[in-house]
Amino acid sequence: MKYSEASVPASLVTQMETQQAILGLSNEDLCTALGFERSIVLTLIQAGTMKMPLNKVPALAAVLDLDPVELLKTALSETSPDLLKVIEEVLNPLHLTSTEQNLVKHLRGLCGGRFAAPIVFSGKGVIALVTV
Repeated sequence: MKYSEASVPASLVTQMETQQAILGLSNEDLCTALGFERSIVLTLIQAGTMKMPLNKVPALAAVLDLDPVELLKTALSETSPDLLKVIEEVLNPLHLTSTEQNLVKHLRGLCGGRFAAPIVFSGKGVIALVTV
């Protein structure tokens, strides 16, 4: 079993409704942010009758203040799990978790394009960053 399979995220609709409630957003707010001219589209998505169009996931993540990568993964797992598997194999061949990807992103940002040699002290939970 891969690490990413160890925990199953909440459904897209559950994440959407939970975060919508936390942020106090109305369905009209979501429709506007997503560019839905008719609120019935959102109603159908929330009822599970229609899937969220994948091209709307970035806007949904932005308005709900959620991680767009994780939200897209959830949406793809619900609509096209085989496609998600191929995308993860091609774009994330090391099967890094989002936390590990965030660590790499911060490492690169701290280095500012310079060579970096992270040093991990085995078993100590300490990482040192050496740049030249």
